[in-house]
This record gives sequence, structure tokens and C-alpha cells, in this order.
Amino acid sequence: MSSAFGRAVCLSTRARTGFIGRATEKLTRKDAAVARGSTAQTNSDPRYELMKQILYQQEPRQLPELSAEDMDRHETILRAVKIHRMQESIRRRDEREAKFASMEKAYAALEKLDPRLFEAACKMEANVTFPRQMRVPTETPPTKIWDYMDAEKK
Repeated sequence: MSSAFGRAVCLSTRARTGFIGRATEKLTRKDAAVARGSTAQTNSDPRYELMKQILYQQEPRQLPELSAEDMDRHETILRAVKIHRMQESIRRRDEREAKFASMEKAYAALEKLDPRLFEAACKMEANVTFPRQMRVPTETPPTKIWDYMDAEKK
């Protein structure tokens, strides 16, 4: 258990169950401090400290001062990106609407052709939240291995 809370819970559980014998001999100073309720930091792995410094203790970058021409270019690029995103959104919406219209057309044709099939297609299964027919992709080999000798014979 990596958190201080987890170590404290583990220690208290071991104490209650009588499993504190050999386990306490292997405790580190940090675990012992947590068991006593101390919140003081003890020496830890220097790599961990280095990662914390790199990730959290960097000075914020100062943005360069932009000239008026650079600001105009920047605003133009931002407007172009916004227009592109809006066009993509409109294209996706139109595509969805076309698919939905096609689906409604197919439902109408099915209803005219065979009402029994239409009812079966529209029937909702109770308490089904995930399609049963969907197969989860796996990386495991198949249970029946392909035999190339059989393929050559055919």
C-alpha cells in the first residue's frame, strides 16, 4: 500500500489480528512514523524528489511580448481555427442528420413491408445496458489453431 493512510490501516489491521510479530520487524522508518501518527516527512527515494521538482517546481514561462503584427497574425490564426472547428461541427451534424433520416426511411419501409418485423426491430430489451452481440477485441490466440496443411490440401 503506497499511501500513508493505507499503511496506517494495514498496521492497525495487523495489530488487531495479532499478525504484528514478524511484520513490524520489517517496517521502515516512514511506516513506523505513520503508525505513531507522525506526519513528518522522512528520507525518500532521491528519484522521487527529482521527479517532483521537475513536475511541480518549475518557474512559469514568461510569454514573449508580441508586436502588433504578431498579434494580428495570432488572432487571424485563432479565428481560422475557430472557423475550421465550426465547419467540422456542422459537417458532423449534417452527417448525423443524414444517417438519422436514412434510418427513419428504413423504418418506414420496414413498417410498410412487414409490421411483425418492424415491431421486433423496435422492441427494447429490459435491463440491457450493453449489446450482447458486441464482441470484445482480444489479443489472445483462437482456441482452434489454423492448420496450414489442411489449407494446402483444399
